[in-house]
Amino acid sequence: MLEREGFMPINYLKKESYTGSYRGMRFKMMKAKAGEGEEEREVLRTCHWPEPYSFDATDDRLKAWKDTSFDEEGIQAAIGWLNQAYKEHYR
Repeated sequence: MLEREGFMPINYLKKESYTGSYRGMRFKMMKAKAGEGEEEREVLRTCHWPEPYSFDATDDRLKAWKDTSFDEEGIQAAIGWLNQAYKEHYR
């Protein structure tokens, strides 16, 4: 099971994306923009896909995405989503 201690702090994610893997599942977290105009906001965009290939080498149809708030709560929510995805798709 993925735990918070294994992930980068929000200050890291402000400047760089973070990638990792867990038992057949690869994942990526990055800062992104969501919405348009005055509704535009920063979000934490998280993606998971099956191993063995990198993000760029994997067909987009195999990737699943989720946006959460760009803060500590958003990181926790993204980790929970990744754990649920692992149970449903990679076990």
